[in-house]
Amino acid sequence: MTNKGKSNIDYYMKLNWTYRFEWSVEDQCYVATIAELKGCVADGETIEEATYQIKDALESYISACLEAGYNIPEPLKPSDYKGQIPYRTTSEKHYKLAQRAKSTGKSINSIIDEATDLFLRETA
Repeated sequence: MTNKGKSNIDYYMKLNWTYRFEWSVEDQCYVATIAELKGCVADGETIEEATYQIKDALESYISACLEAGYNIPEPLKPSDYKGQIPYRTTSEKHYKLAQRAKSTGKSINSIIDEATDLFLRETA
């Protein structure tokens, strides 16, 4: 797979990657990963050092992928999402949602939004 003409490492370095940092009790350091790039990992004794190391790892990862001609998955772009989600469910769930919406004076959309908010808070 190709990168659709995106062969410039600077293009990829400027993307809005999802960096994650976790303290490793076992290794006594911060482990940094990039959610979109499996296997792109670095560590550091401080968040600052781990940040520097993961950006260096990102550059190496991208460079190796470009050199080998591998596809590089890009981060999601907020501008690609307009707030419309096609959603299908069972007639029973739809009925129960309608009942809840009616009993609370809300729309089905607001009930689904509240459930989504709750889920996102619990999984953050």
